[in-house]
Amino acid sequence: MTVVISMEDIETSAQRAGIDISSVDLDSITLPRGEDFGIESDDDEDLYQEDPLEFEGGFRNIIVVDNLPVV
Repeated sequence: MTVVISMEDIETSAQRAGIDISSVDLDSITLPRGEDFGIESDDDEDLYQEDPLEFEGGFRNIIVVDNLPVV
Protein backbone atom coordinates (compact mmCIF):
# COMPACT_ATOMS: atom_id res chain seq x y z
CA MET A 1 0.00 0.00 0.00
CA THR A 2 1.42 3.34 -1.04
CA VAL A 3 0.89 6.42 1.11
CA VAL A 4 0.88 9.70 -0.79
CA ILE A 5 1.71 12.92 1.04
CA SER A 6 1.38 16.26 -0.71
CA MET A 7 4.20 18.80 -0.64
CA GLU A 8 1.81 21.18 1.11
CA ASP A 9 1.43 18.69 3.99
CA ILE A 10 5.22 18.33 4.20
CA GLU A 11 5.71 22.09 4.31
CA THR A 12 3.02 22.45 7.00
CA SER A 13 4.66 19.76 9.14
CA ALA A 14 8.06 21.42 8.69
CA GLN A 15 6.68 24.80 9.78
CA ARG A 16 5.15 23.22 12.90
CA ALA A 17 8.52 21.66 13.72
CA GLY A 18 10.31 24.96 13.13
CA ILE A 19 12.27 23.72 10.10
CA ASP A 20 12.96 25.93 7.09
CA ILE A 21 12.45 23.35 4.36
CA SER A 22 14.20 25.47 1.73
CA SER A 23 17.47 25.13 3.69
CA VAL A 24 17.37 21.31 3.80
CA ASP A 25 19.69 19.57 1.33
CA LEU A 26 17.79 16.36 0.57
CA ASP A 27 20.70 14.94 -1.46
CA SER A 28 22.92 14.93 1.63
CA ILE A 29 20.56 12.67 3.61
CA THR A 30 21.63 9.03 3.70
CA LEU A 31 19.99 6.16 5.52
CA PRO A 32 21.97 3.46 7.31
CA ARG A 33 22.49 0.38 5.16
CA GLY A 34 19.51 -1.98 5.36
CA GLU A 35 17.34 0.49 7.30
CA ASP A 36 14.07 1.55 5.72
CA PHE A 37 12.40 3.10 8.79
CA GLY A 38 9.22 1.15 8.01
CA ILE A 39 8.82 2.71 4.57
CA GLU A 40 8.13 0.08 1.94
CA SER A 41 9.98 0.38 -1.33
CA ASP A 42 8.29 -0.09 -4.69
CA ASP A 43 10.48 -3.13 -5.35
CA ASP A 44 9.95 -4.84 -1.96
CA GLU A 45 7.29 -7.08 -3.51
CA ASP A 46 9.81 -8.34 -6.06
CA LEU A 47 12.28 -9.30 -3.32
CA TYR A 48 9.83 -11.53 -1.48
CA GLN A 49 8.23 -13.29 -4.43
CA GLU A 50 9.44 -16.82 -4.82
CA ASP A 51 9.75 -18.44 -8.20
CA PRO A 52 7.08 -21.08 -8.65
CA LEU A 53 8.43 -24.61 -8.60
CA GLU A 54 8.27 -26.38 -11.92
CA PHE A 55 7.23 -30.02 -11.79
CA GLU A 56 7.46 -32.27 -14.77
CA GLY A 57 4.15 -33.88 -15.53
CA GLY A 58 3.80 -37.39 -16.86
CA PHE A 59 5.68 -40.64 -16.55
CA ARG A 60 8.34 -40.52 -19.25
CA ASN A 61 10.41 -43.64 -18.55
CA ILE A 62 8.48 -45.24 -15.72
CA ILE A 63 6.41 -48.41 -15.94
CA VAL A 64 3.90 -48.97 -13.16
CA VAL A 65 2.51 -52.48 -12.75
CA ASP A 66 -0.31 -52.79 -10.23
CA ASN A 67 -2.56 -55.58 -8.91
CA LEU A 68 -0.22 -58.50 -9.67
CA PRO A 69 -0.96 -61.72 -7.81
CA VAL A 70 1.47 -62.66 -5.04
CA VAL A 71 3.07 -66.09 -5.66
